[in-house]
Amino acid sequence: MGRCYDFNEYVDRKNSHAEKWNNMISAGAQKNDHSILSMSIADMEFKCCDEILEALKEPISNGVIGYDCPCEKFFSSFIKWEKEKNNWDIKKEWIVPVPGVVPGIANTILRNTKEGDAVIINTPVYPPFFNAIQLNNRVVVENPLVELADKYIIDFDDFEKKIIDNNVKLSVLCSPHNPVGRVWTKEELNKYGEICRKHNVLMVSDEIHGDLILKDYKHIPIASLNDDFLYNTVTLTAPSKTFNIAGLAQSVAIIPNEELRNKFIEGLVGYGIFHMASFAAVGFVAAYTYGKEWFEECISYIEDNIDFAIDFISKEIPKVKVKRPEASFLLWLDFRAFDIDHDELHQKLINEGKLLLNSGITYGENGRLFFRMNIACNRKMLTDGLNRLKKVVDSL
Repeated sequence: MGRCYDFNEYVDRKNSHAEKWNNMISAGAQKNDHSILSMSIADMEFKCCDEILEALKEPISNGVIGYDCPCEKFFSSFIKWEKEKNNWDIKKEWIVPVPGVVPGIANTILRNTKEGDAVIINTPVYPPFFNAIQLNNRVVVENPLVELADKYIIDFDDFEKKIIDNNVKLSVLCSPHNPVGRVWTKEELNKYGEICRKHNVLMVSDEIHGDLILKDYKHIPIASLNDDFLYNTVTLTAPSKTFNIAGLAQSVAIIPNEELRNKFIEGLVGYGIFHMASFAAVGFVAAYTYGKEWFEECISYIEDNIDFAIDFISKEIPKVKVKRPEASFLLWLDFRAFDIDHDELHQKLINEGKLLLNSGITYGENGRLFFRMNIACNRKMLTDGLNRLKKVVDSL
């Protein structure tokens, strides 16, 4: 019989360095106020598994915290995980360690496009995508997702037209999608990849949520579909979301195309990135080697939280709409039924509800009057957050 982890345990991070609890200003609060319940930044309120915590003691017990590099287990543990989870056979030489998915996106943009070139994204989407493009003097081209009754889909006619009209050089795919929670189907991924290949658009695929797939859905790495896509994609992923170890800041780029891979490595070296943090090196290996049981219990708990939250919202505050996500632990809450300004609602949630959510407008203009809620917490905290949400909604 396997071990049972306690995901109902409360972990107090209010007096730690946790950004969610100690940099509330970045999510719209006027100040750090610990009476506010933060359900914003996408890390979990769960302790990670004991084997990871034990592994992190190694650099300290050794007594020397020096320059580290990836060991053989760094590669083999990740390759084994991807084979078991996604049936994707990855070769060791394809893997490039990188200190974060977003730095990997920015590095790929810088090494494969010129200033003024266009990069296309599917909005609403994770806000750092905009920064990685705009702050590097490239042009954002938005392909707004189409909202259906139960999910969002890609408007492929608009996607292709925007690529042609703007001479797009690179696309950034969020797969699974943050914040709308879509797990793209094989048909959708094939259509996306075929359009990009037809118009010589390099694909970057952010697959950091790719392990957090809910029941009845399956994540497919776009690069795994065929050789055309394989050699035209930079895939970025990490154990960060899967095992709640974002603070280790260790990701990987999977780049089968040798020319693209060499450009990517040159970009990292050019920015002085050629060592690995000691804790990241051991934590990464421990997560992929020993974290499976913890993860399976965690995703089951998250799925129960999703069911609980959606049931509460549908019964207690039915004017707030939410589609059931297909992946991850984020709910995309729709407040468009209310006659209220977005910023006014945001401040009401913070000041009257004492509830901090991520403002949807930072995900693109089509995120206006949406807010993202992180439900990766114990049930007591989730219930508290939902009641705070109801308090504000009832006052509108």
